[in-house]
Amino acid sequence: MISLKNLLGSEGDILSDRSLQLLLLANMVYPMGTTMISPILESLLIPLSTTPAAIGLLMTAFFAPLMLLSPIAGGLTDVYGRKPLLIAGLLIFGISGLFMTFSTSFLLTLSLRFLQGIGGACILPVVVTSLGDLYTGSASATAQGLRSTSHGLSGALFPVFSGFLVLIAWNYPFLLYAVPIPIALIIYLFLEEPSTSRSQGQSQDRISLRTIVQKIPELLLYPRLFAAVLGMFVTSFVFTAYVTYSSLIIVLGISGSAGQAGILVSLFAFTSAVAASQSGRVYSYFTKLIYPFSILSAIIGGGLIVVALSQSIFHMAIGAFCIGLGFGLLFSLWRVLIIEFAPESFRGILISFGETAKGAGATLAPVIMGIVFIILQSYYELIFALRLTNALFGFIAIIVGIYLSFIAVSQTPSRIPMTDF
Repeated sequence: MISLKNLLGSEGDILSDRSLQLLLLANMVYPMGTTMISPILESLLIPLSTTPAAIGLLMTAFFAPLMLLSPIAGGLTDVYGRKPLLIAGLLIFGISGLFMTFSTSFLLTLSLRFLQGIGGACILPVVVTSLGDLYTGSASATAQGLRSTSHGLSGALFPVFSGFLVLIAWNYPFLLYAVPIPIALIIYLFLEEPSTSRSQGQSQDRISLRTIVQKIPELLLYPRLFAAVLGMFVTSFVFTAYVTYSSLIIVLGISGSAGQAGILVSLFAFTSAVAASQSGRVYSYFTKLIYPFSILSAIIGGGLIVVALSQSIFHMAIGAFCIGLGFGLLFSLWRVLIIEFAPESFRGILISFGETAKGAGATLAPVIMGIVFIILQSYYELIFALRLTNALFGFIAIIVGIYLSFIAVSQTPSRIPMTDF
């Protein structure tokens, strides 16, 4: 019989913990804000009286609060605890999503999406932080990997339901946003406050918001922590570069089809989900963490170079596999480092800054690469400029990723002593 340890490594048994199960349940809500609505955007054009150019704002309105408000949400969890903010986030997310069912105004729907994004900003960082409260070391890596895996499973599941419901009526998919409401009730009834487990169960007075505001700038400049936060940025940057430009390279560079591009995105997503589930095994296997971080940085950056230079779907698949492998493992491992470095009283807000860096990487990648692409296109033909842009940033990602790895994990990760501040 296959055991959890066989599947997930030495810390696999944590999957039987009720707190972890409840947090993974809450974690599956956040992807509903993106993957569930993505397949139905075209179906909303006529009912909401909008245009293809404007409909994309429904995605921007959801992502913006995560980048802007995550640090605030993280600070509030350090002051008031994880559970209250998680419940509030689930309720805001679900109720604002349900109200979209009754909206025929694009402006109102856009406002509800922004409100839903605020709820999301109170879910994702809080779940990541709560797992950091409950687990350390390889157990923390396993928990963060399982969180990424549950994220991927949710992202694959709800679009199927959404695509079916939109065939019945354009607004029926929004009914799925009722799901977070009973989850909020379950969290309220059964989840124990995760932050009470820190310091091996010893009680601590919660830190004040004023102290957080005073200390955070200094903490963020602590070299090893800053390197881990930048690692989140670089990993997100490479991921966004792939999802933004891979289909263009397939269609324009090797005369492939949009269907083949979709298959490769699925390959990336599947590889990422499986890889993330093995984060704990990777973390515990290496006595010197500089090796997995450096190797994975080379793999994810190298994957983007392979995609850029590919002359066939087979080569593109190799690149997609490498990026999925690096993405699934690196995100979990960088998060674990931030958790390991962060003083317990500042854990929530520092993890939230990591999520903000992730959002910044996703936001800036198309802008920065687009500028370089335009410049190169003035000297070279379109497809060569496109390939060169991706290869250039793949090479930069390797160099920067390895450099950040040396700063962050050249020594064993340890908590930042507050006596230094």
